[in-house]
Amino acid sequence: MSRKSSPAKASLGRGLDALLARPASRASIQTLALDRIVRAEYQPRTVFEPEALAELAQSIRDKGVLQPLLVRPRGEGFEIVAGERRWRAAQLAGLSEVPVVIRDLADREALEIAIVENLQREDLGPLEEARAYQALLDQGLNQEGVAQAVGKGRSTVANALRLLQLPERALRALEAGEISAGHARAVLALPEGDRAWALEQILGRKLSVREAEALKRDARAPVTPVKVNPPSPWRQMELTLSRRTGTKVKIQGDDRGRIELNFASREELDRLLALLGLNDDAEA
Repeated sequence: MSRKSSPAKASLGRGLDALLARPASRASIQTLALDRIVRAEYQPRTVFEPEALAELAQSIRDKGVLQPLLVRPRGEGFEIVAGERRWRAAQLAGLSEVPVVIRDLADREALEIAIVENLQREDLGPLEEARAYQALLDQGLNQEGVAQAVGKGRSTVANALRLLQLPERALRALEAGEISAGHARAVLALPEGDRAWALEQILGRKLSVREAEALKRDARAPVTPVKVNPPSPWRQMELTLSRRTGTKVKIQGDDRGRIELNFASREELDRLLALLGLNDDAEA
């Protein structure tokens, strides 16, 4: 007997709009208090630009939340499947509740929908996209299954996953925006032993993607080291804090230094202070 695909799976290629287009009895819109909604750890997007959030918050103040969040029951509350950016902006806008569609979704269905929503909005960075595909592989899908689930070609998925094979330094450079996905693919096109050298050339000489693609190391020529600023020893901690706070974080110094958290509005500052448990102190 052939197995029918689930309604959620059939709608994935069309994203959240298709889910909301169902009859009201199956996907009715209701209102939930913001404090009953939590973000999901599996969400593929990890960093939200403060300026863009501030703009969306202003739009929400003017016009409200035009598209409901998709959530699923989780414990005593609800977990975001799609719409974390709207959830964050609604908090900045001072809302106490938001419109939602509640669906009872399995982990894999929720992950697939979250990935599709971000891909359709082009919200994911290259490594966020690659890690999202890897998360689906970890759920038991093969590359063909991942491609079908997110409405992409298999070669697109395979090329994205290849980025995870980059040397650690190149992964950090890509995540920090020091190199592009095109630079990263140029590095991966070289023999494994030449990839660290290629990254040094790209960073030290500020090569374009086309110039990076033309790199070819002559084994007979002496190696002239290119001076590259060493990576921050705090890079992993910066990324962890960025994921926790939803904004860019920079750590400077060694035994002594400072931590910088970016915000684009008073509301964004209040959100960060609340995360740090400092709201009462600030108001006092």
